[in-house]
Amino acid sequence: MTDHRKTLSRYLAIWNGEQPLEALDALVTPGFLGHNGSRERDINRLKDDIAAYRHNAPSVRFGVDHQFGDDEYLASRVHAQITDRDGNEVTLHGINISRWEGDLLAEEWALWETPPAS
Repeated sequence: MTDHRKTLSRYLAIWNGEQPLEALDALVTPGFLGHNGSRERDINRLKDDIAAYRHNAPSVRFGVDHQFGDDEYLASRVHAQITDRDGNEVTLHGINISRWEGDLLAEEWALWETPPAS
């Protein structure tokens, strides 16, 4: 049985800048579809989003708080630790639901809380 939790950790390592963007190609299906609010993204837009996020918030670190799964679905309560413009540490929480095809991430739904105004 595939351990989707380990693969999701590898996925977050890419967001954290610990792995190159090209590592996504071995983690997601060719037809990957991400849902982020009302916006959808394919693998190319995902790579662009990760690159932009790394550029704009290089100190951000993503992690997992809780997870539970059912067959090809994995729900994760995640967090992002960010240093804001004033140098304050801020932690944001979100929910990520991922759908897997075998070992590969095929689809995800992500919802994050809004950062506080600085």
